[in-house]
This record gives sequence, structure tokens and C-alpha cells, in this order.
Amino acid sequence: MVKTLKKKKMASSAKQTEDTIDIILYEIRDLRKEVSELKTFVNKSKGTVAVLVFLATIVATVVGAWNYLVK
Repeated sequence: MVKTLKKKKMASSAKQTEDTIDIILYEIRDLRKEVSELKTFVNKSKGTVAVLVFLATIVATVVGAWNYLVK
């Protein structure tokens, strides 16, 4: 007896499931890219805020010293 392999046709619901999984995987990859970009932006923003706070501290020190010395 010789066994023959029969190819099974993929059911339409299986094809839809496969397409849905592909879409979900694509979206996950896209979200990973967006999260990476967001992390970069947040790190740049932290640096900008740190510089602004530093400059504000210097200005406040100069103004405070001026008011202290003038009076």
C-alpha cells in the first residue's frame, strides 16, 4: 500500500486569522518604532528642561544678589 499525501485546502477562516495575525504583528513593529522615537524625544526634552532650570537659577541668583547689594 502506498500512502499519498493530500494537500489540504486552507479554510477561509484560517486565512482570515493568518491575515489578522500579520496585521497585528505589523502594528506591534510600528508601535515599537514609535516608542523608540518617543523615548528619544523625552530624553531630549529632559535635557532642555535641565538647561532652562540651570539658566533660571543663574538669573534668580543674579537678581537676588543685585537686590541684596543695592538695598
